[in-house]
This record gives sequence, structure tokens and C-alpha cells, in this order.
Amino acid sequence: MVIGYRQKEAPSYFFEGHTRYPRDVFTQEAGRHFAQEFPMVETGAFAGVVSAPLRSATFEPDVAMIYSDGAQLSLLLLAKEWKDGYSLPCNLSSHAACVYGVIPAILNEQCQVAIPCRGDHYSAMAGDDEMVFTVPRGKLEDLIAGLRYMEKEDSRLPRGYNLPKEYAQSGNYEKIATMMGLR
Repeated sequence: MVIGYRQKEAPSYFFEGHTRYPRDVFTQEAGRHFAQEFPMVETGAFAGVVSAPLRSATFEPDVAMIYSDGAQLSLLLLAKEWKDGYSLPCNLSSHAACVYGVIPAILNEQCQVAIPCRGDHYSAMAGDDEMVFTVPRGKLEDLIAGLRYMEKEDSRLPRGYNLPKEYAQSGNYEKIATMMGLR
């Protein structure tokens, strides 16, 4: 975390690949690849990290971090896409969720998805079914508006399961299938 947030300059030992080699990667070169792609802000951009539940935070956060299960993440992504229609490109790693979830969101001012890392599991009690969704301050209002719109339109994920021979499609999907000669 100190390296991603650049609270101190990373030693060459990190960039040589020793953080991941030999424990997590096959070669030191693979460890170097990890270090080269590791998201980082400019040195000194942050003096530290403060976190709090959104409900009780006494400050305006740069990023909101939401731990969610797959269904909740799907709804968050739908709400994110509501504004502009763009899918969320993301760079996933099994390492340093506190960096991969936050730093790209800050640098690119875009939402981000991350996988809870071992530290999240060992120290923060992340569940095996959880994913991390982060939204930068400038995108939070759009996300909330998207969630409200989906609620108003009754757009939600199914809770019961059914495996019909052919799944009934909604109006626009049927129209496209007809245009393609599939109906």
C-alpha cells in the first residue's frame, strides 16, 4: 500500500520483482512485470489514508469502496453503465486490492473492480463471495442516479432460478433477433 500510494519512494528491490518472486510467480522476470504494472500515484500526492463507513464519515472521500457479492456487483455495474453505456474495463490482480481498487479509480476518475486479496481475507474479513467496487467522488452522483433509475424501472436481478428450453427475451432483444432473421 505504501508503494501504490507513494508515501515513500519504492526501492529498486521492488521493481526488480522481489515482492512477488519466488512466493507468487514463477520467475523474477514475472515479478518485474508485476512491479512495472503496479498502479501508483505520484510520490507525495497523499500524506496518508483515512477510511470510514460512508454513513459516518466526517470528510468527503476521494473514493467510495463497496464490498459486494456477484449479484450486487452486477447491479452496480448496470447503474454505472446507465449514464454513458460504456462497460467497465478493469485490470484484475489477486494482489493488493487496496491499491488495484483505489489508485486506478483516482488516476482515471473511473469506477473500478478489484478482487479482495489475501490481506483483505486475513485482516479485513472479506468473504469468498465478495468483490470490490470503487467509485471516485466525481462519479458517485451518477452511480446513485443509475441505481435509482433501475429501481424505478424495476430492473433487478432474478432471485429464483429457471432453466427454460428457450429464454424469453425483452422487447429490444426480440426486435434485434427479428432484424437478424432469427425469429
